[in-house]
Amino acid sequence: MKNTLNIQTLNSQFSHIKAVGFVEGKNGLPFIQVENQKASALISIYAGQVLSYQPVAESEDLLFISNNAYFIDGKAIKGGVPICWPWFGGASTKEGEKLPDHGFVRDNFWTVSSCDTLENGDTKIKLTFTSSTTTHKLWSYPFHLSLDIIIGDSLTLDLITKNTGDQCFSITEALHTYFKVANIQKIDILGLEKTNYLDKGNHFTPSFQTESIKISKATDHIYTDIKHNIRIIDPVLKRKITITSSGNKNVVVWNPWQAGSHAIADLRDEDYQHFICVEIANTESKKIEIKPNHHHRLTANYTLNSD
Repeated sequence: MKNTLNIQTLNSQFSHIKAVGFVEGKNGLPFIQVENQKASALISIYAGQVLSYQPVAESEDLLFISNNAYFIDGKAIKGGVPICWPWFGGASTKEGEKLPDHGFVRDNFWTVSSCDTLENGDTKIKLTFTSSTTTHKLWSYPFHLSLDIIIGDSLTLDLITKNTGDQCFSITEALHTYFKVANIQKIDILGLEKTNYLDKGNHFTPSFQTESIKISKATDHIYTDIKHNIRIIDPVLKRKITITSSGNKNVVVWNPWQAGSHAIADLRDEDYQHFICVEIANTESKKIEIKPNHHHRLTANYTLNSD
């Protein structure tokens, strides 16, 4: 989908929302800049992707963006909160043709449907993405996808899939969040203790998480026994990230480690040290079936607190 957005027109359309401005971002991509009394945020309309979120009382961003990230039409942006939909991971057609990894909404333009200031002072942005002749070539179902982004004392993402066709379809999906950390080997991830997972790096071998998660090597774990409250403890940045969720049957924890970071062109060699992906997801083993005129809601809330 081509960029038909005009920054000046958007600023005029939403001029009544003082906390919101539309700016030209890297390589001319249209960004939404939010500055309210509680926090600041940066959102790319391309990919429907939150790139930055920082409460006013915090000295560091919640999210990680690689300096090697692509900001190019047709490429995914490495960092922030990419939206993986309507499939998570790789996919192909019945004829074996390779489809885009993690779906097609993270490398296309969304529509800005509304911007509002809520009664509590939070800012709410609604982005939408609707099926078209272009998406039909990749995925043959009619749909309406919306993403509500609420910027306040915490960051909330609400991804709603509506089936606008006349037959059931199934999706997999994820909020593929890159959290900024000071040192990957020093963080502690709590909330997935005594939980089953599939080890993707070891041929999806069923495994069991006995204690809190510490990262010391390449990690790609799909947790299948979900608790909906997770915490990332970062003793170097002296902060705690709390993740609450609903609508998900999986949580994915991913870090490519040194060799993986080196092999990924839009990561710098040292980037693996400074992020952890904790993804609210529904993966292949936990597909979501949506009937005609029904919808599914995937929600994540991220709260950042200094220790």
